[in-house]
Amino acid sequence: MRIIIAAVCALPFAVAAAAEDFPMPRMLKGMDKGQWKVDILEHTEAKPGQKMPAMTMCTDNLMKQAKERQAAKSDHQCKQRLVKDASDEAVMETTCPKRTVVTTMKREGSKSVLADIKSTGEHPMNMKMRYTHLGPCREGQAAMSFDKNSDQCKKMQASMANMDPARQCAGAGANREQCEKMMRQQIAQTKAMCN
Repeated sequence: MRIIIAAVCALPFAVAAAAEDFPMPRMLKGMDKGQWKVDILEHTEAKPGQKMPAMTMCTDNLMKQAKERQAAKSDHQCKQRLVKDASDEAVMETTCPKRTVVTTMKREGSKSVLADIKSTGEHPMNMKMRYTHLGPCREGQAAMSFDKNSDQCKKMQASMANMDPARQCAGAGANREQCEKMMRQQIAQTKAMCN
């Protein structure tokens, strides 16, 4: 399953942080930051009987990344609007040139949120997830992480075994140092996703 799922899964919690002019949905106010378990309940890209990976997200790091990305993209082409803003339910719509994403979130309790995400346009998909608060983020935790024994981590670790920055960047010429630095950062981020 593509790592892109992680970004989509994180959307409800990052949307308010990503755009300074976008209001924080009322149902998220007062909810704890920190570590949240993400259970994918349904996904249109899943094969019949396929078990979806459990993920953990650190909203502290996720919001920091969202703000950095927003600052880097001042000409962001996607428009966001809050369609419904109640104390127990929020509906957000993100319209981009090639797709529209509607996210409906319902509060299940003080530490649990059910999310339904529907994307239309390029790469249509539907996904339902449950977010459960686990506590504060761990030191060195990535914005999104998987269980270290999961299939996703085993695949990432296998691909990292072939990632030798010196060898991979040998043909980069004058950009070799930058290439190696970026590869080392990518390896560190991948390791953090499986700690």
